[in-house]
Amino acid sequence: MSISEDIENALEIIKKLKDEDGVILVEGQKDIDSLINLGIKNRIVPVSQYNIFDIIDIISEKEVIILTDFDKKGTYLFKRYVKELQSSGKKVITIYYRDLKRYLKKYITGIEQIYPFLKRRDLIYNNEDLIF
Repeated sequence: MSISEDIENALEIIKKLKDEDGVILVEGQKDIDSLINLGIKNRIVPVSQYNIFDIIDIISEKEVIILTDFDKKGTYLFKRYVKELQSSGKKVITIYYRDLKRYLKKYITGIEQIYPFLKRRDLIYNNEDLIF
């Protein structure tokens, strides 16, 4: 796939993510900032500030979206959180992580880089409206 096809697919994923109701787990504050700049309105929780069992305790939502980074540490955290959250009875939505990783890993390694990556390509207008 070309970079333009990868970006187009990533933009579609982000557009669908905006319609989700679940809480989003990310690694840190910069990831939160990137998602907010992309127009994501969900509650976003940084997992780096808590241990996994505290995260499970503070999540009241039934659906959880995990968006850790695409590097080795992020992949490890993704797998661990999926396992623990499913064990606690939460519905874990993994498609966004898997698809964003598939289309963007060639260009960036983390969630915090999505917004700047798209902004450099003039695909974002007014800091929240994605151009499709």
